[in-house]
Amino acid sequence: MLEWNGDELALDISLLEQVRAARINFSDRVCAASASKDDKHLAQLRSEPTYLMAEFLYSMKVFGISTAEDIERFADLHNDYVVSLTRDPAKLQRLGLSQDRALASMFTADTKPRLIQNWADKSGAIDQSNLARFLVAVMSSETCRKTLIDFEAAGFMQRKRSPYGTMVVWSTGMIEEIFGEMLRDLRLSLQQLKIL
Repeated sequence: MLEWNGDELALDISLLEQVRAARINFSDRVCAASASKDDKHLAQLRSEPTYLMAEFLYSMKVFGISTAEDIERFADLHNDYVVSLTRDPAKLQRLGLSQDRALASMFTADTKPRLIQNWADKSGAIDQSNLARFLVAVMSSETCRKTLIDFEAAGFMQRKRSPYGTMVVWSTGMIEEIFGEMLRDLRLSLQQLKIL
């Protein structure tokens, strides 16, 4: 049972304040780094999908997904995760996913070769729809598309139509840097407050 007073609660509140400050600082850094200063665009960059996309791209960099073999293994892990989700209807419901939508996010004999080829052609390059597959648990494919358009306007992503009519995207590395700085600053401030 949670105690609603005392030193532990004070530490919890300090943690909450630090996390909130880190998220605000992240949004401020993103907007400051954005090539577009349009108010509507900056409002979009302050949204949750920006944070989630940045977290995903940062994680890919941290875990060293750089070669075609790496992205193939990552796709296989994603497929295993989706299969586990389909066996857990309660978790699917908590994530707000239907079984059909989860299954549609799997990499198939049609989509996986394109994923690997794009990455082999240019490290980090991924078809926009394949990126949406990876992000199925946190955003819709339409939200992913709109976020990538915002990222392109900000200078965080580059987008190019492939000869096959798909949109291929790759990061400029800026958003991962901003996310990493936010995490590092948060960790250091928590250590200073002796919360960690």
